[in-house]
Amino acid sequence: MNTIKSTTNSFYIFCLLLVFAGCNNTENFLNEAPTGFADPNTLLKDKNGAEIFTIGTYDATRVLASDMNGWLSMWGTVSADEICVPNWGAIAKPIYLHSLSPSNATVRSIWENLYISVNKANSAIDRISAMTEDQIDLESRNQLVGESRFVRAMLYFALVSSWENIPLVKNETTNLEDIQVAQSTPKEVYNFIVNDLLFAESVLSASQGGGRATKGAAQALLGKVYLQMTGFPLYESDKYGLAETKLKEVIDGNTYEILDFYPSVFALDNEQNREMIFAIGFDGPGINQGGSLGTFYGPNGNVINGGQSGNNWFVNWELAGTSAPLPIGSGSWGARNNYTFAQGYHEDDIRSRNNVAKHNVNQGPWTSEDGMYNGDARKSSLSGGRANWKPWKWHNIRPSNWGNDTPFDQPYIRYSDVLLMYAEALNGQGKITQSDIDMTVNKLRIRATKWPSEVKDQEVAPLMILGSMEENANEILSERRKELCFEGWRRNDLIRFGKYSQAINITQPAWSNTGNPAPQFSDFEIRWPIPSNELQLNSELVQNPGY
Repeated sequence: MNTIKSTTNSFYIFCLLLVFAGCNNTENFLNEAPTGFADPNTLLKDKNGAEIFTIGTYDATRVLASDMNGWLSMWGTVSADEICVPNWGAIAKPIYLHSLSPSNATVRSIWENLYISVNKANSAIDRISAMTEDQIDLESRNQLVGESRFVRAMLYFALVSSWENIPLVKNETTNLEDIQVAQSTPKEVYNFIVNDLLFAESVLSASQGGGRATKGAAQALLGKVYLQMTGFPLYESDKYGLAETKLKEVIDGNTYEILDFYPSVFALDNEQNREMIFAIGFDGPGINQGGSLGTFYGPNGNVINGGQSGNNWFVNWELAGTSAPLPIGSGSWGARNNYTFAQGYHEDDIRSRNNVAKHNVNQGPWTSEDGMYNGDARKSSLSGGRANWKPWKWHNIRPSNWGNDTPFDQPYIRYSDVLLMYAEALNGQGKITQSDIDMTVNKLRIRATKWPSEVKDQEVAPLMILGSMEENANEILSERRKELCFEGWRRNDLIRFGKYSQAINITQPAWSNTGNPAPQFSDFEIRWPIPSNELQLNSELVQNPGY
């Protein structure tokens, strides 16, 4: 693959795989520190070696996680309607403003990292599939191949979502000389993803995998992929029914559940809980296995006090909610649009308390609990010409030594996502009922009223009432932003629902916002440009139209 040619120093992973200790502990197997390296030709002699090789494949999923080169953050959150980037946020600014050029370094890095990771998955799939029955029993071989095919599906889903027209590399690349690979159609890539997931579903067990792919994870991702196929660029409405079937299987499997208290879903001492269908494993600090959640987003103030690392973004203040409605025409503080598909939090929605930081950790001895519930710490109204509101969700400790090496696992698919996707799939077929709404959207809205020791009035998150297909779609899309914000799926959601160009019309106080993306957005920018260096390395590639 041409990508690998441009990053030869990183390609050692395909010749040398990390050997991890503690492989039999599935709860922590992704968090073990490496103990050495091994030649895969020596390693892949038996089931234990194949297991170790597969663990190296899971390491490939970390390229998706939220950081400055992470797909879930840069594609799914920064370029949607959940946060705003200030003028000094140089790295994220062109992504947020839709002013990307093919030479953009961040987009290039994400492309390269994703294809390097695809090759890790291809290596495991090809090599373990080739093992004989005297080396590994068929059931174990299929399971491990199924796990790697699930990982590959995750990676290709990111690639086709972002660039649409991509090379589809199906096997391990070992020869880096003059690699020329043409682009496949989006339909071909989506079909490849679906086939990977159908295989994974057929061979994986039903459980909460503690960081490993499972039958339910494959079914949930299949549902998500099928739904994405109903929107741009394929517009295949028949996929609503396929999504409904797979998501219903996840629900009926009784493996997962909605936790009673929303903040506990993201608590460090409750990772890989039964609401997590699949989460990418991290551990830290100081053992070279950490991520960025906990300091990537966070309150104003120094990291050592529990704040965010840097000052790269502010929460979209309409999502954050205000203590009172803002009148239209009140200058930079006026209401932007009040789209029904993008309604903000009520201040007493527990998700607002957990997900939006309205305090500054440098201005008092504020803990995470104070930032959520203490009125002296939490500034719930716009005042002083500024809204010092920051995206939160995974809470840093105080005092903190995490830096950018934090221990939080990255959620990929949660059960709440499955419930909302199931409602979407039913509504897309025109057959959703009030009972369906109650068991999906309203189940989450009821939870949103639950505080540690009390239950708020239902006006905090009013129950959804069955309406027209369009009204239902807007309610579901709005609920997805409040429930899943900062988890990296908002851009895909907006594109699928056909609301993307409307949603990025952002007016935020000028001091905290680099500008309004909408005037700079053209329809072709719904996808990213193919990196210019890739076009130079691979003459088979063609630039996406418009760039």
